[in-house]
Amino acid sequence: MPSFTMQELQSAIAELDQAIFSHEQWYKSLLRILISRVPAEPADLRPDAHQHCRFGQWYENVSTALLREHPAFVSLGDAHEKMHVYARTLLQLVSDNKPVATSQLDQFENALDKMRLEIQSLRHELSEIIQSQDPLTGAQNRAGLLPWLREQQALSQRRGQHCALTMLDLDHFKQVNDEHGHLAGDKVLISTVQCLQAILRPYDRIYRYGGEEFLLCMPGTTPEEAREVAERMCHAVAAQRIQPDGTDHILRVTASLGVTMLDPSRSVEDSIESADRAMYEAKKLGRNRVVTEY
Repeated sequence: MPSFTMQELQSAIAELDQAIFSHEQWYKSLLRILISRVPAEPADLRPDAHQHCRFGQWYENVSTALLREHPAFVSLGDAHEKMHVYARTLLQLVSDNKPVATSQLDQFENALDKMRLEIQSLRHELSEIIQSQDPLTGAQNRAGLLPWLREQQALSQRRGQHCALTMLDLDHFKQVNDEHGHLAGDKVLISTVQCLQAILRPYDRIYRYGGEEFLLCMPGTTPEEAREVAERMCHAVAAQRIQPDGTDHILRVTASLGVTMLDPSRSVEDSIESADRAMYEAKKLGRNRVVTEY
């Protein structure tokens, strides 16, 4: 899935919560019709009723890209449409003053449960993304780092698939904070992550490992490819022209990068240390460069 900001994630959850509320209000209205035998809404009796309830209108016109692009979104739409098929059957029976069979009610309830499960699954996934994301930069935080790397290491063992690690540290970052303030430093961190995301593939991961230190995991990447990508990232970081908000200053930063492979024959922690050693070697050699350690 593409990367989104914390604000976009929070907006997506808020929008989904409002849609859930609209659906529950529709369900209460449905119960009132079934129990009290009051007339049904004409829109709920239409073959395309799923497009005319408030939840359906939201689904057809959802404004948040994160929701539209999520794989579970399509499944939710299918479940919602099927639920309305069974709801329409019940409402038509009530409108015709006919009895509702237990099996027909069960079909509707099962479809309703499936839809609710899809909704909660989508919301849970979005919440997990927020919990695993660094609130400042949008990179992953360290909470899920080791489990993810162990999973990649297991894939390497089973399939012989390469996986590269790169440790990146911004050079003289303390100087940016001291001379221009922490807000300027924050802008540098945010800009740098966005710069790296533009180079990496959607399934690569960026973890904020420390204050200005990032660990990048690149599955399916050979040592030669990893070195090439690291060089591109090094040049891209140095090419940035970052202007802190409310100032005329243009900040330029560089980075030191250490590249290694996630080796199935050693622990994940050892592979991280290898990338870290290579990064510190890049510092010793003058910074703004890439060092590999395989």
